[in-house]
Order: sequence, then structure tokens, then C-alpha cells
Amino acid sequence: MKDPKVTELVKQFDKDVKALNKTWDALQRNGVYVRLNVLGQSTYEAPKYIEVDQITQHVEYMKEEK
Repeated sequence: MKDPKVTELVKQFDKDVKALNKTWDALQRNGVYVRLNVLGQSTYEAPKYIEVDQITQHVEYMKEEK
């Protein structure tokens, strides 16, 4: 039998990931690069976590035409 608490946490996690991906997509469409790292170990004692390593935007003010 599924644990109702875990079921709700899974639903929330899924919503959070979808929201993150939506924001990340919007950043990419505006020329912003985001580097994320998944850190930690695959154990219950030391759970994994996401860390933002870098957020940069490349701005081009003039482009030479060929």
C-alpha cells in the first residue's frame, strides 16, 4: 500500500520540477545559461540536492553580417 504522505510529496515534487523547467525554459529563451549540479550521495543518510553553479547571459550588441 502506498503511503499517502509520500504520494503527496511526490505530487509536490513533480509540480516543483515542472515549475523549475518552465522558468528554466524562459531563461534559455532570453539567452541565459544555467548550470545545475546534482550533489550528495544516493543514500538516505546523505540525500541528493540541486545546487545552482552558474547563471550567465551572453549579450551581443553588434553582429557582423557575412
